Amino acid sequence: MKRYVILIATVCSLFNTRFALAAMWRCPAGYQVHAGLNTDFPSDGVKRAFIVVPPKPSDRPAPVWVPMTGSVESTDDNLYVERSGANAKLADHGFMVIGPIRACADQDARLRAGVCNGPGRAGWTWNPWHEGRSPNAAGDRFKTDEGPDSRFLVAMVKCVGTKFPLDASRLYLGGISSGGTMTNRALTFRSGFWAGGMPISGEWYVTRDDGSPLSFDAARNAVRDAPEAIHQGRVGPYPLRAKLGPMIVITVWGGDDDIWYCGTVLCADYRPSTQAASNYYSSFDNVVEVSCTVHDGHMWPQVNTDAFNAWALDTLASFPKGAKPGAFRLTSPPEGYSCKRGPFTDHYGRGPAG
Repeated sequence: MKRYVILIATVCSLFNTRFALAAMWRCPAGYQVHAGLNTDFPSDGVKRAFIVVPPKPSDRPAPVWVPMTGSVESTDDNLYVERSGANAKLADHGFMVIGPIRACADQDARLRAGVCNGPGRAGWTWNPWHEGRSPNAAGDRFKTDEGPDSRFLVAMVKCVGTKFPLDASRLYLGGISSGGTMTNRALTFRSGFWAGGMPISGEWYVTRDDGSPLSFDAARNAVRDAPEAIHQGRVGPYPLRAKLGPMIVITVWGGDDDIWYCGTVLCADYRPSTQAASNYYSSFDNVVEVSCTVHDGHMWPQVNTDAFNAWALDTLASFPKGAKPGAFRLTSPPEGYSCKRGPFTDHYGRGPAG
């Protein structure tokens, strides 16, 4: 009798799981997703586009990798050019790779800088992605509203899942520069959906504790003077959530040259922003945070790129949604990278990175 009860419970569990997945994977009415470039995807009242690179093999649920470019390189660059990440190769590593195209690119996967490289508008700080609220009144609504890009990324993955088998417990995203900042926004707003991510040289847009803006220099100094504190930021909800869903985050800093100039003016320093991000994620018992340093400046990691990408994605996939943090084991990264579990300790003279 006990055996039959267990069998019935197992069947019910499988039925409930399939029912939940059937409800999760959905497309906008009438939309058909396919391998390659998908255009005219309706999201927040506009048409968006993304590129689907199916895994090899593709006959079993695959973990998902959503890589995002920054301001000056195209989605095609990020997927297919070695210097820009060559993320499409990860399909050969068993991942479903989905490359979202920035709204500013108007569905053009080949557009590089152009209109995407500049200040944001309508309440946003920077233009490539809707990734941080502006420091004025126009940005106030985005203290609680995740914004159209965060919703688009979720909707895009859910639609791809109607055509290709995806592992719902292993949905990851990442990006460089503004793409890294967008990763931070998505993770802080949608930790219930994403299993984790890899913000590479992403912003935090550090603010005062009350959420009011700081000047560029004041924000840098705030983190320098309190390198172990939790800093509020315009990248995520205000106030920052006191609870996140279980996930894994690999935060990457490009070393002393990981900075960005707006013309001739220094306008971004990723030392304090990556420190703030790693501090926040590390403060949760159910979040595994890994801090990595590579000394190659503000770009997709250039040292052993393919090996690093494979290591990073294997590390992310080793911690699916709901895994126990105590069981996580960090393997050694490729040569040229210094990675440790927990917040950075090499940014402000507090000791070696690990």
